Amino acid sequence: MARVSAIIPAYNAETFIREAVDSALGQTHPDVEVIVVDDSSTDDTAGVLQSYGDRIIVHHQPNGGVAAARNAGARRASGSWVAFLDADDVWLPTKIEQQLAMATTPLSYTNRFNFGARGDLPEIQSEVTPLLAGDVFVSLLLRGNFITTSSVMMARDLFLELDGFALSPTVCEDWDLWLRAAERHPVAVVTEPLVGYRFTSSSLSTNYRAMSDARRTVVARALALDRGRQLSWHVRRRVWAETFRTNGWDAGRSGAGADALKDYARAAAAWPLEMRTFKSALKVCLNA
Repeated sequence: MARVSAIIPAYNAETFIREAVDSALGQTHPDVEVIVVDDSSTDDTAGVLQSYGDRIIVHHQPNGGVAAARNAGARRASGSWVAFLDADDVWLPTKIEQQLAMATTPLSYTNRFNFGARGDLPEIQSEVTPLLAGDVFVSLLLRGNFITTSSVMMARDLFLELDGFALSPTVCEDWDLWLRAAERHPVAVVTEPLVGYRFTSSSLSTNYRAMSDARRTVVARALALDRGRQLSWHVRRRVWAETFRTNGWDAGRSGAGADALKDYARAAAAWPLEMRTFKSALKVCLNA
């Protein structure tokens, strides 16, 4: 019976951490080790975790960010698989069981349902984002990150071989890891939404400049990998066009019209045949 170690990073997570831990403890798979890494919380996160006694493993560390917390949890894990769960998300009871049933590759993810302050976003991820499987290295580059961290289960040996999550950039660190894993291995997907992804009021206030910088860094790293260097010229150009177009959309959504137009111009220079770029730029101009 394979042991799965659930890794939950927590920083000032007293509001939701109990729901996350309970969902990990409530898995139908009988051997799930729950490890919570308290990243120097200043609220009552530690008190909530203490109430579980020896049902969970709690690791306290100096504040280092979510990537460092996940890495610390994985190093302490005794399972042959590690599964990641953010402190404000939840798993449905059969999540781990269903992923193990199809564990033919060292990396799998599941569909998700959105809840909380999701605004006009659909309830189910797959309604707007294709759930791709198999050799997804190129599609991860072209489409951006379509894998939800709280849905991922990865062979611990692979996680350690890849040195876990990069500590920089501090956003898109999950996308960076999926790309490095997908360069080497096919990816499996469970199409049932088995993860609840919680939106809060702060979920929509992402720093678009930090996200834009991080996307460029992650894409550049992926294209520098062995398979990235082997991609044809036109694929690499389309990758950059998609990256800049995403950055432009993010800037436009944040009200930074000038920055949005700059990124749409970069996207058009990289791949001028994509009409969506020009339509998006025109929309920004009309809304200015």
